[in-house]
Amino acid sequence: MADRQNLSRDGLVKPLWVDNEDEDESKKHRRRPVDSSTEPYPSEYEGHFDSILLSSNDIKERTMELAKLVREDYKGTRPILVCALKGAVPFYSELCRALSSLRQGFDTEFLRLSSYEGTQSTGNVQISGDLSWCKSDRHVIIVEDIVDTGTTLSHVVPHLQRHGNPLSVETVALLDKRLASSQPKLYQAKYVGFSIPDHFVIGFGLDYNELYRDLQAIYTISQKGIDCDSSKLQFS
Repeated sequence: MADRQNLSRDGLVKPLWVDNEDEDESKKHRRRPVDSSTEPYPSEYEGHFDSILLSSNDIKERTMELAKLVREDYKGTRPILVCALKGAVPFYSELCRALSSLRQGFDTEFLRLSSYEGTQSTGNVQISGDLSWCKSDRHVIIVEDIVDTGTTLSHVVPHLQRHGNPLSVETVALLDKRLASSQPKLYQAKYVGFSIPDHFVIGFGLDYNELYRDLQAIYTISQKGIDCDSSKLQFS
């Protein structure tokens, strides 16, 4: 049974906080040193990370917890799980496996969404993909890798609602970034895995100029990683 105490007053799932300075020291979920023996990565990425933010086990365990909450909310229905390409692919796959193990049925669809260039959100949201599946008799769940300003989802959710008038449109996001700005987010996902500090992160689908999507853990990027020219990567 999913723990509904994880819900906030507005019905959103409370994320697990990473590097929360206000939390009891014994309960803090902190960044860890990079260790290729526990979290292997390609040799060409050596020196590209400052720290491990979330291990592959952290991600897997939290994804199952989110799947249990989704299962509880959608039991008896068959929602459409929409993967936000490209970044959400690993999380989407993990969530689908978790839901299948819980005997929750779903259909799969994909949308390509983009609002990033380098480490900055451009605010210019691009949506591409077939929307013929978006119909008035179905529940839709968008699966995202990360929510920072909420710009992308603030465009996508109304777009889907206008296009097909589905029964509902909710979002599952692996990460929610705590922004340094006091300005409120444009969109809040209902189901969130982790709340992370305002750092640019990579791995598990999250990229920097199309690199690092292939990592199984999530890292904070180093200056060497930012400066990397992918055309000059050395393979060994």
